[in-house]
Amino acid sequence: MSILGGSSHLLSSFFCVEGTHLVIKSRKREQTKQLYDQFVSSLRERILSGHFSAGMRLPSDTELAIEAHLSRDQVRQALALLTEEGLLERKQGRGTFVLSLSSTPVSSQPATQKQIGLMLNHEGPEELNIGFLVGVEQALKVHGYSVTFNYTEEDQAQQAQDIERMQVNHVAGMIICPLSGMAIAAAIQRAQVALPVVLIDRYLPELSTDYVGVDNRGAAYRATEHLLILGHKRIGMVISAQERLQTTSIYERWQGYCEALRHYKVAYDESLVVTATNEEDLKAAIGTFLRREDRPDAIFAVNDYVALDVMEAAREQGIAIPADLALVGFDDINLAAHLSPPLTTIAQPFQDIGFRAGMLLLSRIEGMTGPARHISLPANLIVRESCGVQSHIKKALSL
Repeated sequence: MSILGGSSHLLSSFFCVEGTHLVIKSRKREQTKQLYDQFVSSLRERILSGHFSAGMRLPSDTELAIEAHLSRDQVRQALALLTEEGLLERKQGRGTFVLSLSSTPVSSQPATQKQIGLMLNHEGPEELNIGFLVGVEQALKVHGYSVTFNYTEEDQAQQAQDIERMQVNHVAGMIICPLSGMAIAAAIQRAQVALPVVLIDRYLPELSTDYVGVDNRGAAYRATEHLLILGHKRIGMVISAQERLQTTSIYERWQGYCEALRHYKVAYDESLVVTATNEEDLKAAIGTFLRREDRPDAIFAVNDYVALDVMEAAREQGIAIPADLALVGFDDINLAAHLSPPLTTIAQPFQDIGFRAGMLLLSRIEGMTGPARHISLPANLIVRESCGVQSHIKKALSL
């Protein structure tokens, strides 16, 4: 008995320590991604601000890699991205040079048409809308364009009216966040016949349109994988009432969740996926979910506001987070770091998404042709207390 017991203890210790190593590796990977994103943002900002003058030759890839604490491959990937945005030029055998922003032929657009229409969804988090707006303006203002924006409620008729109104005002192009749960929108389809259109945050599967958003699938995979590494097997997913699975961004997060379960050989259980048609029903469904005898030991919430609903329901039922229930959200709203406990979540690069959408739209206005492009930017997992990683590591170190 003592030998078997000792073997069992050693085995559990091994898996606990191994899980801790995987957590540490995951955190290092996220730190590297943060360094990469900071490098791209800093380099872009220096070019746009004029700190790096037109025609200037950048240091070598090796020098940049040492300065940024990145690999040469990561630096090359970053420079390729900024080259694609029209900020840099890579000359074979000579190096990387800053392009002149003023050389972009924007003068071909009449002054009355140097307006861009930006349509955001009022249902989204404030950080999302502000980040998109700042990023779009940063991309377009330097080229002499101004941005006209408005919020659209989840109302198809209203969005159609807003699109038509912007066309009447002769905007040169539009960046649109489509409504939730739609495969196609007639108003957007009509608009893209008349002028360049870029979709942001989510796309329309049955419409061939340029799109910029986050890698929802990859980010959801990492969030679910993080919970699996911590030893959780019954991982639920809670989807918001407004953004159902018919919305591409939400569907991709569900795909990432399923893919992580499949990769770690955990059977998918449809009863662990919770959604509803309205906010009141969703809160009731979460309450029922947590009262189940076989309730999950961890939950991946499709966004941070849903995570807040889970926290509230857990508090009402005396379920402690993370001791009784681990929780991960998505978006990293400003409130997330100040909750009790602070929320582990996926941080979307809202401003970078807006910037890339603005640059893509500008390229189309300036005459770039070719098939519709889908650009998905990486997102970072921000590890805080709600997932229970701190207690997991302390337990492993005490063995």
